[in-house]
Amino acid sequence: MSKRGRRKRLIAVAAIAVLGGGFAINAWINRSPEAKVYEGPVAGYPLLVSSDGQTLTLGIGWGCEKQPKLVVRESANAVKVSLRHTVPPGFCDPGGYGQITTHLNKPLGSRTLNDATGKPAMHFDERNLLRPAFLPENYYPAPAGEMVYLSGVAPLPTDAPAWAIGYTLGTGPDVQGRLIISQFLGNSTPPNGRVATVKGRPAIITQPDPNGGPRSLT
Repeated sequence: MSKRGRRKRLIAVAAIAVLGGGFAINAWINRSPEAKVYEGPVAGYPLLVSSDGQTLTLGIGWGCEKQPKLVVRESANAVKVSLRHTVPPGFCDPGGYGQITTHLNKPLGSRTLNDATGKPAMHFDERNLLRPAFLPENYYPAPAGEMVYLSGVAPLPTDAPAWAIGYTLGTGPDVQGRLIISQFLGNSTPPNGRVATVKGRPAIITQPDPNGGPRSLT
């Protein structure tokens, strides 16, 4: 090959190398920002341990992030549970609310259930969960993973084991109403409201919004 031919080949190779480098730099500059992933405590959210001790379920609402995930780390004496949050860059989606679950490799048993902070995680044992013997006509349990939400209803206490079961009036797109039955273990201060009697037992009816909205029976 002549010197002129070799020179043209070297120039072509150099041009391709520069062009390729330009594409690489441009791709690096215009790369998508990475999502922020971190783990946090489950404190403040109702947590349920299934009757067989192997499934953890947590009711949660979230916004500006993907649906959080429950993460567990097991040892012979303890189970550590935390919430993994993933915050995508850019646009903030409206979020949602629901129930998230995770499964243990073996039943919780006598092992302690700890939060990400290392402190005991407040939880409700499903074996203590009471099921209603009667429901109004056409009320059905909410589908698995779905959490019934009523604006204006007081949240569950966070200083005692608590859980809530949601029911809907109708199913699918024809839901016309919602019912929440909450339970918690421990003493409580009765809310202010109208005194009533249910099957011979004292009760209190409350309605935070006098113009309408959900009513509560305690």
